[in-house]
Amino acid sequence: MISFTLLLIPYRTVCGLGQIEYTIQIGSDCSANWIIIQIADVSASLDTWEQFQNRITSLVEVAKNETRREMTIEAESMTIKPSGSYVVVEYRFNWKNFSKIENTKIIIGDIFQVESFFLQLYDDGEVVITYPLEYIIETVSPSPYERDDSHQTLRWLGTKDFINGQPIIILKEKASASGFLEVLQQNAVIIVSLISIASGSSIGFYIFRCRKKRESKMVKTPEIPIPLGVESAEEKTLKLLKSSGGSLYQSAITEHCGFSRAKTSQLLAALENKGLVKRYKKGRDKIVALVEQDEKVK
Repeated sequence: MISFTLLLIPYRTVCGLGQIEYTIQIGSDCSANWIIIQIADVSASLDTWEQFQNRITSLVEVAKNETRREMTIEAESMTIKPSGSYVVVEYRFNWKNFSKIENTKIIIGDIFQVESFFLQLYDDGEVVITYPLEYIIETVSPSPYERDDSHQTLRWLGTKDFINGQPIIILKEKASASGFLEVLQQNAVIIVSLISIASGSSIGFYIFRCRKKRESKMVKTPEIPIPLGVESAEEKTLKLLKSSGGSLYQSAITEHCGFSRAKTSQLLAALENKGLVKRYKKGRDKIVALVEQDEKVK
């Protein structure tokens, strides 16, 4: 855990002292594992273990009254890691019945009826909510700053949307195998017809392709030289990082550059080997930072 905390330090040039980050991992049993990371001045007054426990216990009591739902909270750990003129503090706890189930759907949001919810913890900060692999999002309102369905992640840059029982997030189970078979049975005639049409089209396409191959052997296609001055994938990635202040999520690089995730991973690995960038684990994603930017943070 200390190693994980240390990995967070290099890319926090955009954060600064006083930065708070809340990660809420929703479980299929409606519980939530919380991780709170706080960057504070080395001389700042920090919670003791007892104060931390009292803070979250007090919050859950208020939440029980607002939601009219039984819930408990269990403090797990508190870690303080000094680093130069500041410290990285990590709090972990588990919140039972944080969300609720209605007709097999998990509903998240009523807990935020509590007035000044995050102020009762450690003030405003980035909020990341993850959800179980067997669920997909049916509704999320208002929309988060970033939504990554492939990593089951929702991200907000601050807590201003977390008031009056919002945001509302509704998760539904992914279609089961039995449900898929039932759909096949109900639409058997249509499916067979589509398969027949597809098979006929495939045969026609195969004949056409074979004919074109025979024709192409008779004509040699000239090689087209690559134009000079075309920006390489590595140059494109480094340029994007520089224009973004020296660091970005790996998923953001994939999106902005139009690469596949596999190509992005291979490209960044090559840049790491050249000593141009470094990557740091961040939940299910990674932060990519230019080495010159990383050295400034240190």
